[in-house]
Amino acid sequence: MKNWRQTVISQYDNSPRLLALIRGEDAEIDPAPEILNFYSAVFDPRTAVGWGLDCWGRIVGVGRTIALEGTPKAFGFKGSGLQPFGQGTFYSANATTTYRLGDAAYRDLIFLKAAINISNGSLRDLNNIIARLFKNRGRAWVIHSGTMHIRFGFDFYLRPYERALLRQEDVPPKPAGVGYDVYEIPKAKTFGFNGSGLQPFGHGVFAKGPSNAHS
Repeated sequence: MKNWRQTVISQYDNSPRLLALIRGEDAEIDPAPEILNFYSAVFDPRTAVGWGLDCWGRIVGVGRTIALEGTPKAFGFKGSGLQPFGQGTFYSANATTTYRLGDAAYRDLIFLKAAINISNGSLRDLNNIIARLFKNRGRAWVIHSGTMHIRFGFDFYLRPYERALLRQEDVPPKPAGVGYDVYEIPKAKTFGFNGSGLQPFGHGVFAKGPSNAHS
């Protein structure tokens, strides 16, 4: 430990035996690597993992499990009264709509929740938050799309867990009581007319309408 003498209180500063013990212990035990590991795995939310992220979750007030919208429709063959191909999923008695987030998804959720806690709710502030959270993915923005309604726009496709997080009513950073929807328009794959910055005829598909609308 650097400057270990600074850790010795004054009444023991002239004790040769105690100082010799501390000096010897310092020579054998260097806590610096463990301090760095703790800082990386727990103290810094950008690199924290496992238990460290759980601590940050408790600080900002969000758990690691989320409930996703499921479907009660089950697949079945003709005459069963169930759904045909492409309209339902295989039945499972143990099916659940509650999932535990991995570290990457949980870290995103923590930062989103932290952003809600410190945001002033203005469009400028929301745009800064979204742009920072997705700065390595592409352009992301927030616009006023109607009375008490905003839209989160992305010029790339969201990952499944990102889309699931944005479906949670209390996750996206926004003012209380304001509705929202999500618009994904990947420029490299979406058709648009001249001047739109999108793709010409034969090189892109029509954009889908907004999803995840909440009022």
